[in-house]
Amino acid sequence: MSAVRVLVVEDDPSVRGLLQTLLSAEGYEVATASDGLAGLVKAAASPPALVLLDLMMPDLGGVRVLEEMRDDPELADIPVIVVTGKIDAVPSMRDLLGEDNVFLKPFAVGELLARVGDVTGGPGA
Repeated sequence: MSAVRVLVVEDDPSVRGLLQTLLSAEGYEVATASDGLAGLVKAAASPPALVLLDLMMPDLGGVRVLEEMRDDPELADIPVIVVTGKIDAVPSMRDLLGEDNVFLKPFAVGELLARVGDVTGGPGA
C-alpha cells in the first residue's frame, strides 16, 4: 500500500517544515510549495489526496489558489484544509470549506493530524 500524498502550500518556512515533519512522521508522503503558484503547479503535476493551504502568501494567495483549484476539473475534488493566521478570514473559509477544515495558527497539532486522517482515511489508505 502506498502512502497518501499531502501537499502543504505555506510561505512560512518554519510552519511548512513543521507540517512536513509532522505529516511524514505519521506516514504521509508530503510535497511542499512555498507559494500559491508553485502549489498549483505541483497539484496539477501529481494530484494529492489533500492540500493544506495557507491564505496569506505573496503573489498568489490561498483564496485565489482555492478558486483556481475549484475551476480546474482535475483539481476541483481535492479536499483542502486551510491553516491560517488571518483570523478575520476564518468565518468565510468555514462557510466555504466546513467548520472542521479551517485551523487558525497557532493550531493544535493533534486536532490537525486527526482531521487530516479523517479527510484522507489515514496515511496508508
